[in-house]
Amino acid sequence: MTRALFALPLLALLAGCAGYRLGSPVPEALRSVHVAAFENQTAYPMAGAIATQQTLDALIEDGTFTPTGYDEARLRVQATITGVGTHAVSYSRNNNIVPNEYHVILSARLYAFDALTGETYINGKPIHAIDGTLTRNDYQTGITDSLPRVSRKLAQAILTELQGISPKAD
Repeated sequence: MTRALFALPLLALLAGCAGYRLGSPVPEALRSVHVAAFENQTAYPMAGAIATQQTLDALIEDGTFTPTGYDEARLRVQATITGVGTHAVSYSRNNNIVPNEYHVILSARLYAFDALTGETYINGKPIHAIDGTLTRNDYQTGITDSLPRVSRKLAQAILTELQGISPKAD
């Protein structure tokens, strides 16, 4: 009787783990990736380069994908940085007209396709990331300083999208 009482919770625990899967659902064949330099359509000259580097760093740290050269990569990723926007969050105590803290919104369109089959996995999906910044009475410098942080959040969103890739069943 005591064995049955011990076995029942153990079986329930094991049944709960039955659907769990270790590792990434992305097929091994699609894990070699080439990330092209992101096109920049913003007024911030380095926004595309910063977002590209942050995306490569996120891919390397995660370990699911292996960044490779254009000719060796099965999965090809491109993005267009479409905007850097701001939204005032708080204002200076001394000047209620001039904001000193903003939310910075980085927007992009993401594309990913299979170089071997030509299958498109992500076709211009809008991706956004938000981070806060203090401008310290210099809006342009404050926003420029925040680009690496908000690009890192965008890179994590891109990584999440790439990890959801699955080829269509034949």
